Amino acid sequence: MARMKRVVMAVLFVVNCPVLAQETFVLVGPAVGNVRNQNRHLYGSLEIRHVFQSWGKLSLGFGGALEVSSIENYAGLNLTLRYTLFDPWSLSLTSDPGCFSDRYFDLGSHLEFWSGLEACYQLRRGYGLAFGLFHYSNGGVATHNPGMESVRVAFVIP
Repeated sequence: MARMKRVVMAVLFVVNCPVLAQETFVLVGPAVGNVRNQNRHLYGSLEIRHVFQSWGKLSLGFGGALEVSSIENYAGLNLTLRYTLFDPWSLSLTSDPGCFSDRYFDLGSHLEFWSGLEACYQLRRGYGLAFGLFHYSNGGVATHNPGMESVRVAFVIP
């Protein structure tokens, strides 16, 4: 419960932070990790994305991701490529290196690369709903590299 309070406080801080530009988005929501196996786990996901370059329907952004559960945690910095298909839908490719706690799930390394594909439905006033599929891999930096997949539903806050 204390962990959830910290996540909620972080979201409130980010949403109300005046330093963040208008093209900064916070994605917050539940996710399920290790979806291909029977020992799945639910976790909370918080991601911040800042768009720093746009070319029409294509934009490039960076940010950070934090995933917290009772058994595993992940924190990383990300790079995102977003393409607006047609109003109100867009697709995003996201990738980032980060630190995985590696306590319960043995992914071979604390260094993990998180990559994913996400579809976003734009709601009113810049808000949205995002649905994503993600993969964790240590990229071969360790001899043991089983990888793990997760799915996420997130509320997008401008």
